[in-house]
Amino acid sequence: MALSTELGKIKKLHNAEAGVLSLYLSTKPSERDKWEIHLKNELRRLEQEVEASGDEALVKAFKGVRERTEQEIKHNEHKLLRSIVLFAEGNDGLFELHFLQLDVDNEFHYGKEPVLDQIEKLDAEFPNTGILLPQMDAITVYDTRLGEVEDVTVYELDLNSDEWRRYQGRGSRQNAASSSQVDQFDSRKEKQIQRFYREIAGEIRSLRKKHHWSKIVIIGQERSASLLKEELNIEVARVVHRNLGNAEEEEVLRRAFEG
Repeated sequence: MALSTELGKIKKLHNAEAGVLSLYLSTKPSERDKWEIHLKNELRRLEQEVEASGDEALVKAFKGVRERTEQEIKHNEHKLLRSIVLFAEGNDGLFELHFLQLDVDNEFHYGKEPVLDQIEKLDAEFPNTGILLPQMDAITVYDTRLGEVEDVTVYELDLNSDEWRRYQGRGSRQNAASSSQVDQFDSRKEKQIQRFYREIAGEIRSLRKKHHWSKIVIIGQERSASLLKEELNIEVARVVHRNLGNAEEEEVLRRAFEG
């Protein structure tokens, strides 16, 4: 689940007897040769602090959290974006590991309550954003918050029947066609595609209201991106001229929030 969805559970962790690890770790490009060292050193520092307390049960709980944290981060290293945020409760309690396309300051804490200052600040600064990927005959819509994808909707046009279909959910891009049917506009196709974009623009405006998007980002080749922007007729924060129709979510997030 997305971190924004799990924040409610994390905020309820009070007086956790087994302790809660709060971890904010920068993995942005300038830190790529340093983050593993920071992780190792800070976890070792926390373990020494816990051992100094003389509480054997707490020491055991922390060592379990540390082992799982290191294993899970290593296993998911391919998901690295700009930061790692983790909240983990001792004795196999709540465990939330997230790779964000947002910057954080390095911060590690182990105590009875989670340290939420940074994530609450990010939640205020980076509210829901709609990312739109128009292709010639398909539009992929990402609902995002805190730099993570919460939901995906794909609209796909059948040029033969002039009808479009909606695919909903995180697996929707696999259900839709793997690539656009059209490589370039011609006068006949352009009229079909423009009509398709106009109809989907209404759907997108409804999604904007439903998900409370504060910003919209369009990523696509110049003609399709410009055409969708025209049909939307609402404020667009950013347009990126790049075809990411078959890109992984991590790449889409990088392009949407970079710079």
